[in-house]
Amino acid sequence: MNSSTQSSILFSLVLILIIGNVAQARVNLGKSLPISDLITKVCDDELVIEKAKCIDILTSNPKILAAKSPLQISKLILTLAVNKAAKGQKFLQTLAETDKSPAIQQCAGSDYDAVIASFQSALKGIENDPITANYDAKIAGDDADNCAKGLAEAKIINPAVTKINDEIMLLSDIAFGATNLIERKTPQ
Repeated sequence: MNSSTQSSILFSLVLILIIGNVAQARVNLGKSLPISDLITKVCDDELVIEKAKCIDILTSNPKILAAKSPLQISKLILTLAVNKAAKGQKFLQTLAETDKSPAIQQCAGSDYDAVIASFQSALKGIENDPITANYDAKIAGDDADNCAKGLAEAKIINPAVTKINDEIMLLSDIAFGATNLIERKTPQ
């Protein structure tokens, strides 16, 4: 091997090591950022079974990570839930175009119509009626669960739909936990 080949190989190895160290430093920096107290409180709610996933979902959203009040974090989580549910319904509707089974049709239609309506109702009412918003946030997951049960009864196994339903049920629990933090005003 001549000296210019050796120099090129050495330079390449040094460059790879430098890039690897920079990438690792970014990963470590991301892990060292503190989790907000609000996110910790939301994910510590007893209904939130998958606490690590809760933290991952909430910390991956910069707006949620920067939330300063229970009302603000609740609105942001409910907005995220509405958007995820609408995206899930769009996927289900596309699936329903080719799969005419009643279970898929129900999931794409009435089940996810109800999921979205519940999240939207919670978002709309959060400031004036946090107790009802809390309830609406929770029942959104029930409708995703109805979809999952309907598919199971029909013996339809679709990992993509299972993932959507699981995520919506988790977001429902997270939204419930967030809306639980809002101070309730007692009537005078």
